[in-house]
Amino acid sequence: VGPRFCLNPIKILSGSFGGQPLYENPFYVSPNQIRALQKRKKAGKYVTKVKSKTRRKMHEMENPPQADEFSGMWK
Repeated sequence: VGPRFCLNPIKILSGSFGGQPLYENPFYVSPNQIRALQKRKKAGKYVTKVKSKTRRKMHEMENPPQADEFSGMWK
């Protein structure tokens, strides 16, 4: 009942606060690296959106709309 305390060991040293490393977790990813990856992913979405907008503008410039034969029918 209640919260559990779980540790994820990163590195175990031979001394109290220093010494030779006895164990090092190869799968540990620091919170800073996680935040940086999330930020890069978010920036990638923006870059994709900007590229898409430019491609659309270029397409519109290369292929202008054709004059419609019924455009002045109801005037």
